[in-house]
Amino acid sequence: MDRKILTIAIILILLGILGAFFYLNNFQRKEILIDNSFQPSEFITQEQFSIASGVVPHHLLAEEIILDFFECISKENPETIILLSPDHFDSGSIAGTNSFIVSELDTEEFHHLTTDNSLLRSLSEEMKREIVFNDSFLNSDHGITNLIPYIKKYFPEVKILPILVSFKINKSEIKNLIESINSYTSSQTIIIASVDFSHYLPKSAAEFHDVKSIRTLINFEEENFENLEIDCWQCLYGARLFAKLKNKEFSNIIAHKNSLDFLKTENQEETTSYFSVVFEKEILEEVKEFNGKTILFVGDIMLDRAVERLMKRNSVFYPFQKINQFTKGIDIVFGNLEGPIMKNPPDFSDDSLKFAFSSDMIEGLKFANFNLLSLANNHSLDMGKGGLEETKEFLEKENINFVGDPLKCTEDFLYQEDDIIFFAFNKTYPSSCSDEEILETIKSVRLKNPKKFLIVSIHWGKEYQLKSYLSQRKLAHKIIDIGADLIIGHHPHTVQEIEIYKNKLIFYSLGNFIFDQYFSKDTQQGLAIGLEIYPNKFIYRLFPIQSKLSQPFLMEQKESEEFLEKLAERSDENLSEQIKNGIIKTKRFDKD
Repeated sequence: MDRKILTIAIILILLGILGAFFYLNNFQRKEILIDNSFQPSEFITQEQFSIASGVVPHHLLAEEIILDFFECISKENPETIILLSPDHFDSGSIAGTNSFIVSELDTEEFHHLTTDNSLLRSLSEEMKREIVFNDSFLNSDHGITNLIPYIKKYFPEVKILPILVSFKINKSEIKNLIESINSYTSSQTIIIASVDFSHYLPKSAAEFHDVKSIRTLINFEEENFENLEIDCWQCLYGARLFAKLKNKEFSNIIAHKNSLDFLKTENQEETTSYFSVVFEKEILEEVKEFNGKTILFVGDIMLDRAVERLMKRNSVFYPFQKINQFTKGIDIVFGNLEGPIMKNPPDFSDDSLKFAFSSDMIEGLKFANFNLLSLANNHSLDMGKGGLEETKEFLEKENINFVGDPLKCTEDFLYQEDDIIFFAFNKTYPSSCSDEEILETIKSVRLKNPKKFLIVSIHWGKEYQLKSYLSQRKLAHKIIDIGADLIIGHHPHTVQEIEIYKNKLIFYSLGNFIFDQYFSKDTQQGLAIGLEIYPNKFIYRLFPIQSKLSQPFLMEQKESEEFLEKLAERSDENLSEQIKNGIIKTKRFDKD
């Protein structure tokens, strides 16, 4: 009996041990199955992966910004980094194509980083005609090679796909590339645009251009990318589009500086702007909107007589060749067009006081990015009403806006863009535009637009004088009193004084921009005004212009300083120091 009980007990113990073994084994298998069921830990990672793209300079002078940029994105662990760079040396043209240049197929490594051949193959199959494989071009471009060491330092295990982007690539082509990349990659992909901003211009001009460039990038203003003054708008557009496609549009700004910030000297004629930003997913904060708008005002533009001969001898772009980079990357470029544009203009002698411009020359105006011209002057009717109408037809055809009339000063001839209204009046004819008519028009428009920014351009004054007349100053004050926010003057062919009245600026004359008046120093100098409009302030940048044989260009620093000093001496003493520094700032007050 005892032996029987003992046998049963042993059997029960063995069964218990065996049961425990099966239970534990089954439990472990369940744990493995549970772990495997969460293996889409990749899915969790993708949801938590917040960065889509970024912009960083490639000039090593700005290494401080480059390091801060990579420190910022190093919080992520991307599978692939796609590096978009401008094709600095136009390698695509050398290769006989304007396509994207990428690594050669099946190359395992690029500078000791693993090449993402899977993505490369997918892109090459979809975009056969738009891709060229050439490692040597990639290796010779600093837009790529300058950033590779930082990628290796922060992401040694990442896959890389470097791409050179030709400056001839259009928007649909870069859009096609980015949409293809988006379809073939996971959210653990980052696109980096290797881009330097404004180039080869004084610091103030570079900062002026950056206003539109940064606003366009942050707000994703698709229609504006192609006109930006940067070294690769396509790269910028591609990085920003990718952020939109990934729904990661919060802009984490790393830095905005200029090359002078990294140099010991202040005397630098040409600078480069650096802007760096990371686009990521941020639920707690709304996307910050950038509202700075830019307008460039220049003086009189005359394309006849000696100017016409120089254009025929060279090209229609001749007058603008030394200034067109400066006039790029701005929302509105405004000037006074001193004459009609016609298909068959007559030939006038050198001493003629009548002008008519060939319609071919409108290509020069487009090349210099003019998109608004005043017709309110004493030469728009040089070929009668028919010539004026022909001018308007040509401008409309080329999408160049115009404002004002040589005889009339009603609301019918104003120009409006967003919350900015332009007036242009001609005061050089005794019978046109009386003071009362001008004031009545401005008053009427102001009442209907209480908070819009009103700009008044006036053709007035006496030729070749450096100071305005008392009658002009009295009218200017009345115009401000009635509701105008800014007055820009033309006609004297010289730069006249600047005045501040009730916190509003009056530029009595900007002088010549393009003319053939070579007989004096004053008629070959002009002033361009760069206006930045913000919700709570205005910034006016003064850019002295020198002209030689009808080609305007920015004065060099020493000459610019001398010019501004003399301008300050004959201007409002309350503006003296600001004029000398080339920047005038005023506060914005809302209308009642």
